[in-house]
Amino acid sequence: MVREEWKRLVGQTVTLRLTPQAPGGPTVTGRVLGVLEALDGLVVTLEPTGAPGTRVTYHYHYILAVEPGATGG
Repeated sequence: MVREEWKRLVGQTVTLRLTPQAPGGPTVTGRVLGVLEALDGLVVTLEPTGAPGTRVTYHYHYILAVEPGATGG
């Protein structure tokens, strides 16, 4: 996904499928809080479902797939 596609997901709940090296994997569901453009790529900030006020960040190379519109519990 490119930056503009991620920006459209801000505020939405998604499920991220992560690489085995990513903390918190293999999947994480939550609301996209923001996207930062780092020197070496994008960084996505997510508020995990079931953990209000908590924030996790994932560098784009840890994200294998994103499922927009996923429902949180």
